Amino acid sequence: MAEKSGKFNRTRSGIPGFDELIDGGFHVGTVNTVTGSSGTGKTVFASQFIYYGLKMGERGMIITPSESAEYLRREMMSSFGWDFSAMERDGRLSIVDVTDPILRLQKSIDVDPIDFLINFRKLVERKLADFKPVRLFIDDLTAFFMAVEKPFQLRSLTDDLFGTIRSSGTTSVVTIGTAFGTNQFLEYGADSATILSRDRIGNNLIRSIYIMKMRGSKIANSIRVLDISDEGMSVSSLSPYP
Repeated sequence: MAEKSGKFNRTRSGIPGFDELIDGGFHVGTVNTVTGSSGTGKTVFASQFIYYGLKMGERGMIITPSESAEYLRREMMSSFGWDFSAMERDGRLSIVDVTDPILRLQKSIDVDPIDFLINFRKLVERKLADFKPVRLFIDDLTAFFMAVEKPFQLRSLTDDLFGTIRSSGTTSVVTIGTAFGTNQFLEYGADSATILSRDRIGNNLIRSIYIMKMRGSKIANSIRVLDISDEGMSVSSLSPYP
């Protein structure tokens, strides 16, 4: 759901406590990265962003380069009761599985990584034009970009992909892992960057969240506790540190 905050239209995240950190929501038509290591909640964050929009009557699209679409459907249904399959059937949601052989976009040692990313950008452009989603979630681009050796090529490919997404007018969340060191290039090219962590504090493992940047917006300069329950994700007003 888009709402006005100041002079900008905003897209509400659907994550309780998060929009207060970014002055009311994501700017409409922007690319927003969510970065974290495995187990920090990146996929839950972005799936909840999509699910909230679907409940508000907005069309959504999920592009899954790293995990199969069926796994995502099963995981979100079993963990939170979010029935993505039903929403696909009624036409509100499109899930694009890049691993599907029908798309002919297979990554292998024989495919030049730059050519692969160019073809991936074209696939994204085509799917956005055909389905016209209000919200987009791309699940973990890290593995795609790690094979690009030259920084200027990585920056150029990132700018091209993000520019294509912005041109469509959709508001997007792109998740990024931290294992291969490409996250800084993707975060730099994005309109906002949110960082998720999971740290041992005393005898507990605590998830946390903070906003690294958001263009054209006030942001909270504090780290907050991130909670995940069977109802989804929420941001606490508490700091993870005593």
